[in-house]
Amino acid sequence: MEPPRLYRFLRRLVGWLITHLFRVSVMGLENIPRPPYIIAANHQAWFDPAFIIPFFPERPLIYTMAKRQTVFNRAWKRRLLPLIGVFPIAPDRGQLDEQGLRTVYQVLERGGVMLIFPEGRYSRGRALRPLKNGIGYFALNAGVAISPVAVRGTDSLFPFKRIEVSIGPPVMPDPPAWWGLSLRVSTVVDRVRNAISTALNRRRT
Repeated sequence: MEPPRLYRFLRRLVGWLITHLFRVSVMGLENIPRPPYIIAANHQAWFDPAFIIPFFPERPLIYTMAKRQTVFNRAWKRRLLPLIGVFPIAPDRGQLDEQGLRTVYQVLERGGVMLIFPEGRYSRGRALRPLKNGIGYFALNAGVAISPVAVRGTDSLFPFKRIEVSIGPPVMPDPPAWWGLSLRVSTVVDRVRNAISTALNRRRT
């Protein structure tokens, strides 16, 4: 599906602005996997997506999530933000709401890309916070790769500051859970077969 014109325009505009206002270096572009996949990045400030999305392919559209109460609190935001891939969530104790969960899986099922900040809140220049387990569930259940991204320098911005964006090799999820169950079932069946075979071959006393 072709991304909306507004998304493409803003992506290019933001990319031009940040590369002219800051000294941005990007490493690891060759590590970007084929869609669908999840981008997992550290989170230092609300504008982190501006230093990530422009350096990933323009197609497909990269979706992000934002709190319904604080970001989708104006009618014009509710109309504009979905056009550029932002959808609302209502997190409770660090967990996504049911609609947010459905949206993530729908994006990935359609071959799209999700940008997720698994820390759950800003680190603001400090060490990486513990990551939420949700991103692992998304990758495993959807069977998609995770593209890890590290952004340095966005905790505070000033003109011509050096910003580093590093894209690591994709993290591939383990086989689906049912593969493991199938293997365990096969092991049990083999043990039963061996027990029966042993009993059949045991000499009668």
